[in-house]
Amino acid sequence: MSEIPAFKLPNFEVLGLLGRGGMASVWKARQVSLDRYVAVKILSSSFATDPDDIQRFREEARAAAQLKHPGIVQVYDANFSDGVYYFVMELVDGYTLGDLLRRKGQVSEEDSLIVAESVAVAMDYAWTHYQMVHCDIKPDNIMADADGTVKVTDLGLSRSVTLLASERKSQSDEILGTPAYMSPEQVYGSDKLDCRSDIYELGATLYHMITGRMLFQGKSDDEMLRCHVGNEQAPDPRGIAKDLGTPFALLLEKLTAKDPDNRHRDWKLVLADLNRVREGRPPWPALPPAFGSSIKLDR
Repeated sequence: MSEIPAFKLPNFEVLGLLGRGGMASVWKARQVSLDRYVAVKILSSSFATDPDDIQRFREEARAAAQLKHPGIVQVYDANFSDGVYYFVMELVDGYTLGDLLRRKGQVSEEDSLIVAESVAVAMDYAWTHYQMVHCDIKPDNIMADADGTVKVTDLGLSRSVTLLASERKSQSDEILGTPAYMSPEQVYGSDKLDCRSDIYELGATLYHMITGRMLFQGKSDDEMLRCHVGNEQAPDPRGIAKDLGTPFALLLEKLTAKDPDNRHRDWKLVLADLNRVREGRPPWPALPPAFGSSIKLDR
């Protein structure tokens, strides 16, 4: 964390770099007025700076700040200062599941069930109370803190970040999400996304955790998008994770149904099926073989 930031933010003492991605960097900082340590996410300097964009960014991020749940990384504030967009968030002493996968390669079925349940409980809260959709559930947006508590990060922020980025392109090019995990309806650019899109992304994330491979590993981003909406299917996870039980594999198949009407219609039904799988029972109802999924099970 020795990198020196190339920016200054009012009321924050930036202490060091925590991580960097394609669209943002995350820094540890001390919020001087409250004398507390926080994480500050700095967005790319190439994002749009139109006054309407800035206002929309603040409104959407502050809507995310309403979310108060132990399974969600708390957003405190968002602002635009001296050409810099930034979010102020809860500082989590821990690691992302992306970090874990890069270090270990795979996650056990038991631990994957724990993660899935934690994410589903948090997302059920966000959907039930605020009708909020994440649009970017993936291993790098799921954290585990020092106590082992699983937390969803960037909830409520993905849409505002993507909208800012899309101002550099035509509005028709706007796609929410990360290609490896996106639901078909996200690929199509639907403006009526609901919790079922996030449920697909959780399925894609769990497949990656269990197998150590993304659904369409080795494809380019554009090819991945075509695979999600087309007839392509990822191989049976039981052929990669040899100890994986059939109930879990059937759950993955259902979570990643290409038609949202064939997935769980809400998070409570996901939680019910997670309990069934934990007991060694298949999801109910299982996805009929005739219906398309992004995962092919060998029957």
